[in-house]
Amino acid sequence: MNTKLHNHPSEQQAMVLEDLSPLARISSFIRSRISDNTTLVWLPAVWNTCGYADILEVKQGEILVAAYPFLDAHLEQLGRDAHRYHLEEATNLDESVIYSSLVRYSTAWDTDHDGNIESGTFLKMILLLPLLKQMGVNILYMLPVTRYSTINLKGDIGSPYAVQSMFELDPNLHDPLLDDMTSITLNDEMSALVAACHLLDIKVTVDFIPRVTARNSDLIRNHPEWVYWIHNEALEGFAPPPIPELDFFEECKPDKLETVYRSGETAAFLAKFSLPPNDLNEELWLQLKHRSQETGEELLHLIEEEMGITTAPAHSDWINDVQPIWTDITFLRLYADNNPLVEHLIKPDQAPYVLFDTIKCNYYPAKKPNRELWDLLIEGLRFNLNTYGIDGFRIDIGHVLPVPLLDEMFDVVKSIKPEALLISEDLFNRNHQKAAAVGYNIMLGSGWNIMTDITKDNLTEYLRELPQLAIHVFACAETADTPRITSRGGVALARMIAVLNGFLPNAIPYITTGFEMNEELPLNCGLGDNTDGADIPRAFFNRMQIDWSKSESMIPLLSELHEFKSLKRNLMDAEKFFVAESPEHVVMYGYMDEEERLICCFNLSGDQAVELSLAPFRNVDAAWKVGIDSHFRQEQLSSAALSANKVKLQPYQAIIFTC
Repeated sequence: MNTKLHNHPSEQQAMVLEDLSPLARISSFIRSRISDNTTLVWLPAVWNTCGYADILEVKQGEILVAAYPFLDAHLEQLGRDAHRYHLEEATNLDESVIYSSLVRYSTAWDTDHDGNIESGTFLKMILLLPLLKQMGVNILYMLPVTRYSTINLKGDIGSPYAVQSMFELDPNLHDPLLDDMTSITLNDEMSALVAACHLLDIKVTVDFIPRVTARNSDLIRNHPEWVYWIHNEALEGFAPPPIPELDFFEECKPDKLETVYRSGETAAFLAKFSLPPNDLNEELWLQLKHRSQETGEELLHLIEEEMGITTAPAHSDWINDVQPIWTDITFLRLYADNNPLVEHLIKPDQAPYVLFDTIKCNYYPAKKPNRELWDLLIEGLRFNLNTYGIDGFRIDIGHVLPVPLLDEMFDVVKSIKPEALLISEDLFNRNHQKAAAVGYNIMLGSGWNIMTDITKDNLTEYLRELPQLAIHVFACAETADTPRITSRGGVALARMIAVLNGFLPNAIPYITTGFEMNEELPLNCGLGDNTDGADIPRAFFNRMQIDWSKSESMIPLLSELHEFKSLKRNLMDAEKFFVAESPEHVVMYGYMDEEERLICCFNLSGDQAVELSLAPFRNVDAAWKVGIDSHFRQEQLSSAALSANKVKLQPYQAIIFTC
């Protein structure tokens, strides 16, 4: 972190700082263009957090500004704001808020009004940081920012999870405003964003993808045996075999192996796999590899055309899952052999294959680790930490990795960053002890599932288990993999759930980018899909933008939640947490000690108002006050009603009371 930016540098100081950090060099470059009033951009008015005054035109939530003076003003403000913060090595997770960003989408905008959405960039992401701080964000979690494949596209631009290189960034995240800055690299632009976050006491974590890679991954050129291959004719309709003897969405535990491998369609599925090209025909493989290098032709296409095989699309590790096949990615082959438990269930000449069990190397490790691949994955972690200065990782489907590999990965991360944030993708709270024992300090958990079909019983059970968790979980209404909460009940439900998630023990409020603007279109719908497979735009695969021009957003409510919560830190202890008995359609929880009460009330009904009493929680020496009300246009509760402990909740209303 460049602490000298805490003092706004003069032009002479900026020249001195130029060699010290990418952020300082970018700031100096932008300042050198401050007289350029011809490079004009349209931007969302809400991004103008520093109150830049030289606005040329205002139009439906947008402003037209000269790009360089506008950026310079915001970087100046960043330097001034930095005085208010200090970056601690250890993150207090009880006081944290996570913002999940897909950078290309979070700051995408049609800046020149030509009808085309320009990609979000690392530079534009810096403009969002003051908004994130307003909402209490102190952890920025970035979905993949690496270079991804542009073949076998899902949607019109493809998935960021189809990682083609873990050591290169997505070139679309470069900002054209820095084109003339010849000394800057894309790595520098990412590092500048991280440094800007650190100035505001925001830790940065990124998605790390160790289990899958793009089907035409850069790794194939030198190590085709590191992925799985199938015959071309098997590609159309490729899918794991249905196992009618087992239930829907069933986990492949060891006692299920015999059933899976003896099931009717499993043998035909295994026959679809092929040896890798270098083992199938080494001479032809070398010729194709040389030809690709000489002509620039796509190597995977040459293999498909000349050898009749292709990389196997990836699929879920859950038996009888309805998730569609991931046609743009393939699994990495972490072991050179098979788990001993399945040796008697497959043919001796079986080609390397993927099935529900082989994906889960945590349950089914083999005897011969692909050591060179493991070392490369570990080097990828080291590269991210040392190159960009980030603070941790979310390990994509890390719960299926071999335990020895995960241990090595975490040892390396913690040797470089002892207080690293390590986020598990595990989907269920019941696995909290296992995730904590492995070394994670945050996990996704069950919140997303509870919000898929909100019922009082499910929500109450979820609330009661939170104080006992050994690890912090996401407190979320939605994730990048689920539909938007607004698509389940509109803005009123989203606001109520935002309040509900703001005050939970061992749970970190989690904002999926776009949630703060009441977005309805999802990033993805892989979990809890409510679209019935509808072909709707999804930010994982399509060029999209958040509607930052809306007149009403969630930002004031999220900011209010953060400010109010900061006043109640001492009360909000897991040992003081309770879930209260409540009327039908209502959930109530809170915190209580001898001096203070905080009662959170939520009407889960979207069409019925509900009356309830606060009398059981009353501190006789104090009057009830309304701390937070989720409704946009609040009707003030009368002092008489509060004195009588009588409360009426409107549909999808949340109110927090204190006394």
